[in-house]
Amino acid sequence: MCGRRLFWLNIWLALASVAAFASLKCTDLGLSIGFGLREYPSAFLRAGTDWETTMIMGVVSRILRWQVMTAAPLLAVFSLAAVMPMTLHSGFAALVFPKAGWRGKVLLGRFLGGMMFAAVPAVLCSAGLCLVLGWRGGIWEPRVLLAVPYALLMFSFLAAVVLTLGVLTRSASAALLGTLFFAGTVWTLQEAASHRAPVPAVAGAAAAADDGSDAVRWLAAGLPRTEELSRGLDQALQLTPPRRFRDLVRRWSVGGVSVGVAATEVLAPEDPAEAPPAELNLVESILVTCGFACFVLFGGNLLLSRRDL
Repeated sequence: MCGRRLFWLNIWLALASVAAFASLKCTDLGLSIGFGLREYPSAFLRAGTDWETTMIMGVVSRILRWQVMTAAPLLAVFSLAAVMPMTLHSGFAALVFPKAGWRGKVLLGRFLGGMMFAAVPAVLCSAGLCLVLGWRGGIWEPRVLLAVPYALLMFSFLAAVVLTLGVLTRSASAALLGTLFFAGTVWTLQEAASHRAPVPAVAGAAAAADDGSDAVRWLAAGLPRTEELSRGLDQALQLTPPRRFRDLVRRWSVGGVSVGVAATEVLAPEDPAEAPPAELNLVESILVTCGFACFVLFGGNLLLSRRDL
């Protein structure tokens, strides 16, 4: 897996994210990008202001969410999808499984190898952001490294699913497509279940206003808690800016043209008017996610033990 192009793409994306963050700097005139290659004058985003701290913390939290916890695990899944189909190839299986004795060792070894594969870009990106925060911003926050275990938790159930589907289908394409479909379903259900519906003004209208939210929460209860893990990472990092990052994006303009209206929903989509999030139970989220990965791996082991090689 480490010899494939996707691995190096994952590494270079992690390093590029760190370099892009390191290239940002606030001066007395505004924002500098690309280590001074471009200057954007600003009346509020300047060195030493609350807006500078808001920008730094907002960019770090989004790199950790989008790169470390989303992009890196998904790229690792693309590489891991072909592992079990290749292992089950008749010529390769004749060499590997007789030496293993117990077939489950092969599946578990592939899973642990995939976890190590995903850990490398996560460690590089998190450690790089931690060093840049201290070097450029004077903010030494070793808690940024907590993104690594959260990213591995997010990747663990994806790795278990793609390996089990690889055993079931013997096809890398089918395993990958099935995993991506499953990941999208989990994300949709967890996002829908993470917010409580507003309480109706009239008590009698509760039954009429029932939109099936309770059924969604029951359905999502046994699935990996992706949304809660993301919120748990935000709480663990404690990167609370003095101002809202959403307000910074709204106020930002380039050449007198406001870019905040178009970019706000992409960079800071949280809406203060939306329903409040459900209570976060981080321990339960970790146990459910790990338990789901173990359950899927157990099912993959049963399939592998009955597979004709």
